[in-house]
Amino acid sequence: MQKGCDPRMVIKEYSFKDLTLAYFQKKSQLYRNGGYQQAKYLKRNLDDMQSHLFAFLMDVNICLLPVYIWVIEFLLILCGLIPPNFFDLLFYIMYALLFIVSVLLLPIFTARSKGQSLGCIFTDLKLVQRNKKEASGLKLIFRQMLGFGLPLMVFGFFFEILGILAWWVVNGLVVLVTPCQQTLVDILFQTLLVHEPPQEIRFEKEPLQEMVREITPIDLHIRSNYSDDSNNDVEEIFKEAKQLGMETISITDHNCARANAAAVRFAPLYDIQYIPGVEIDAQYKSTRIRILGYYIDWTKDIFDDMERESLRREKDLSIERVKKFEAYSGLRIDVDSIMEGSRFQTITPTDITNMVFNNAKAREFSVVKPYVEKYEPKEAMLRFRRDVFGPGSPCYVPAIYPDAQNIVDAIHDAGGIAILASWHLDKISDDLIEEIMNLGVDGIECFSPEIHEETMAAAIKIAQKHKAFISCGSDYHGSTKPNRHMGVTNCPKKALPLVRILTKAA
Repeated sequence: MQKGCDPRMVIKEYSFKDLTLAYFQKKSQLYRNGGYQQAKYLKRNLDDMQSHLFAFLMDVNICLLPVYIWVIEFLLILCGLIPPNFFDLLFYIMYALLFIVSVLLLPIFTARSKGQSLGCIFTDLKLVQRNKKEASGLKLIFRQMLGFGLPLMVFGFFFEILGILAWWVVNGLVVLVTPCQQTLVDILFQTLLVHEPPQEIRFEKEPLQEMVREITPIDLHIRSNYSDDSNNDVEEIFKEAKQLGMETISITDHNCARANAAAVRFAPLYDIQYIPGVEIDAQYKSTRIRILGYYIDWTKDIFDDMERESLRREKDLSIERVKKFEAYSGLRIDVDSIMEGSRFQTITPTDITNMVFNNAKAREFSVVKPYVEKYEPKEAMLRFRRDVFGPGSPCYVPAIYPDAQNIVDAIHDAGGIAILASWHLDKISDDLIEEIMNLGVDGIECFSPEIHEETMAAAIKIAQKHKAFISCGSDYHGSTKPNRHMGVTNCPKKALPLVRILTKAA
């Protein structure tokens, strides 16, 4: 790779406006990508009513700022500090500012922040559609205009304070009797307020340059909810791809090719090129790798066989993992209960860690208590999972995966192209990558947020040596891994022509 070519393509200088927009964009992305499922409707209880009232009062007071300023100016006129002949001019200026703030700025701000006025921001509320999904910007603007600005202007002009108070009282009564605290305007526009789900967005640990990256129009490594660690359905992926202006995508689920059946139908509807794909666990010698298959005939029986074998393997590993953990910790794991709630019938180290740390009695056990006392909750769980279930740890369960040569041959037999995935590529030596390429692998995923710049450069060099395809992918998982974003593949513009060769390989 050329020294002057930075594959990260980050924005390093930005304004406060950039920072604010990036914050709300990320919150919106997390909400769209499954977060809305954890949002909670407002109930008719004291806490929710207080939150709603506080948000309303904050927004009202912001809208009335021009009136407060005018009152101060009126007092100055009474005190003789401002000439009386300025009264009419100041009144009309106040009225114009009131229109700008309540009818224009509040609705526009709510739309730009994806459903949050300033009052909602401080109370963690969000204005959404009845199904909890985000409302369109236009709907948010009209809802706020008719709910706040125009009544304030019209009733205030014709009926003065009594008119405004009457409007608010009527809306308050409607809020009290509706199940989700809707106002008259909410009923009209089919909107409502919900409690936003918890989202950890901290600029000190996740700066803007990690959130605002250049979107690559090609992303050939995306997971849907057919994978065990992702939650977006196929159409949600296409909707987001369309919003981002993507030209080519591929859904490469983990050991599962089922998403392709739906994806090929959605592709023409959203005018996006789609490459049927899959990502398969494999093993070369003693090293676990993953191989991406593109342009595959996903209807081949081999992919059903691979999926069944993967599910069986993961279930066996889960049971063995639980046995080791019970013997090591003295804790009992309710296998049936966890399996019942798992669509993929697996119990991962994360599942066990979450169960342990969410149980007050379990946190008192000797194998857990030191982590609870020494570290913050998130760090404690991370260290516990690594120390107890990581390689070389007491509860580590090694797995044997299909031979890499067999996987490459199976992809080729299905009419596909086999690409070495970027997963853990930083830990694989260049010599070993060379050996893997000699198995008949057709290319390498050289651009990915998963690997370092030095690894990208080495991978490109090996791919060019073998006259192999070069791919790029974000490894996007939806809200389950919020630090990964669709289209953020770390592929610089100069390298896009190399990736486009693969998108035209069919």
